[in-house]
Amino acid sequence: MDKVSWKSNGVSSVMPAISPVYIFKGDEKYLKKEAIEKLKTALLEKGSEAFNFNTYEMDRCDAKDILDALRSAPIISAKRLIVISSFVSASEKEKSLIAEYAKNPSKNSCLVIDLSMEELQGDFYASIRAYAKEMAFIPPKGDRLVSWIQAEFKKRAKPIRYEAAAMLAEIKEEDMGGLINEIEKLVAYAGKEPLVTKDHVEKLTGVSLMRSVFDLVDALSMKDAKRSLLISNELLKARKAVPEILGLIGWRLRKVKRVKDARVFTKKEIDKSLECLLEADYGIKTGHLKPQDALEMLIIKICSGNTANLI
Repeated sequence: MDKVSWKSNGVSSVMPAISPVYIFKGDEKYLKKEAIEKLKTALLEKGSEAFNFNTYEMDRCDAKDILDALRSAPIISAKRLIVISSFVSASEKEKSLIAEYAKNPSKNSCLVIDLSMEELQGDFYASIRAYAKEMAFIPPKGDRLVSWIQAEFKKRAKPIRYEAAAMLAEIKEEDMGGLINEIEKLVAYAGKEPLVTKDHVEKLTGVSLMRSVFDLVDALSMKDAKRSLLISNELLKARKAVPEILGLIGWRLRKVKRVKDARVFTKKEIDKSLECLLEADYGIKTGHLKPQDALEMLIIKICSGNTANLI
């Protein structure tokens, strides 16, 4: 088989003739895993994976052993599939052996060189990229992520409403593996109901807490201490743990900073607020502050613009 149906970043396509060497670049592990599964299906005969598929971590393996596997004749199947990762701590000698192989790869094998964003900065990547097919694995964003979520539900014969998919995307936008876990749970939770709805997402993921935290950060950005304290008291009455609330506030503040979604906050104010949040968390963990006091003091300081030490 010389073609494989390919999905990367939420877009389906047909990959051309399979290359003997690939560079899978990026930090999105789930999408890389999905692509490797597609290569297995395309290259390996059913039941032959145990003989013809191997993964190696360069900082724990001898490159000569990897090269022996790459050059060995496959069993039952027409090809071997070898995946190598963890190049950061590998020696230059080990990496040079893999680079030399990439220039003249075996016809028996398909090699996937899995590189993180950090590993793209070194000489090794520069030395092999001319001899390999590169595939970038970056999580989809916005509408593309919503479409990807809808497609994953469709695979499981359980459609999801657009607004429910959008809600799920907002909660787990930076964690594709976490998204898959939530999708599996939602499919089971919806049971025999024909569609997954916002109600299912809210009940299973605790999105009502997320929404309250979003409202709280909006109130903080407007320097509205009264509304901020009211929302925080409602969260406490609902028996939400202060460390959980602080963690979500921090997550939301970092997202606001990244997408430039603040109404009144400047980036400097967000950084100061995050520093105060860390101090509040530290105060709780060390026993210097009671959880509710820490949360309320944090709110007052952010709204007043007085970001002096909490403790």
